[in-house]
Amino acid sequence: MGLGQISSWTTEVVLPVSGTLTTPGKNSPRADAVLTAPEAGVPVMFVEVDNGTESPLTLAHKAGRYREFFRRTVKPPTPSPNLHTQTGNPVPMWETLYGPLGREGNPPLAIVFTKQVGPAAMNNRINNVMRLAEEYWAGQHCELATSYGSDEHDGYTDYADAVPILVTTLDRLRERGPLGPVWFRFGHRTWQALTDALDNPDDVRGFKRRAAQRDQLRQQKRKQEEEQREREIREAREHWVSQQAAAEAAREPAPVCQKCDGPLENSRFEADPLEDAAPQADGAHCAGCRIQLAEPTNRFGRVIRRLVNGDE
Repeated sequence: MGLGQISSWTTEVVLPVSGTLTTPGKNSPRADAVLTAPEAGVPVMFVEVDNGTESPLTLAHKAGRYREFFRRTVKPPTPSPNLHTQTGNPVPMWETLYGPLGREGNPPLAIVFTKQVGPAAMNNRINNVMRLAEEYWAGQHCELATSYGSDEHDGYTDYADAVPILVTTLDRLRERGPLGPVWFRFGHRTWQALTDALDNPDDVRGFKRRAAQRDQLRQQKRKQEEEQREREIREAREHWVSQQAAAEAAREPAPVCQKCDGPLENSRFEADPLEDAAPQADGAHCAGCRIQLAEPTNRFGRVIRRLVNGDE
């Protein structure tokens, strides 16, 4: 196929869904070929070559048997830094044989159609296999509210238990090579290069990016609202201070006595004991100063003492 070296390929590989590698259980799938080419971005890929002798339903059932194998777990014989597990915990059997993928999910299954048929017949065959095998490749859709109590929802597809199924034709491989846009991944919309076909753009990574963007927008909105409230409070305070200043400026200063600089008149809430004994108000002097100006000093003192003490 033009991927990896000759040593990267193994043919007629039994994948035991039960039993052992040497004595596999019944119904264990047998891969036409297994590719291990980490240098090409393909740690492991299982290949089925379809020459048109099997029905689409048979091909779909093969995908189901591959998933049974991918689901099988074993305890690693010895601790290995290459396995995504802690010592003693079960790991997928395929991972003990081929190592980790470096990404979430199961290894891909590639189906290569070799029979020479017309474009319409080939499209029908591919579509039939895709429809019949959907439960194996589609993954599980997860939908969540974008925030607590929100009616808006966002979601992603969990491919942890799915079998990525890629299809191509022998003619396409001959024309463009295995690194060209010759792969159609079930669930994707177009023919892609192998790296793009193996990617899951609608998985949890995209959801996390969108969630981070939503959080950032919420923080920005919250900050803007806080700044708006602070601005409104500041403007209200400034308006109140301005009104107070304007009212103070508009208020006429209380008149003072020209002689003693004291209040010309007491507050209307305070009685002035000197007012009755003082000469008529002249608009320039307080009651005490009017008495002082009108009477001798010693008599003024007596009048003040008498009035203040309440003597008759």
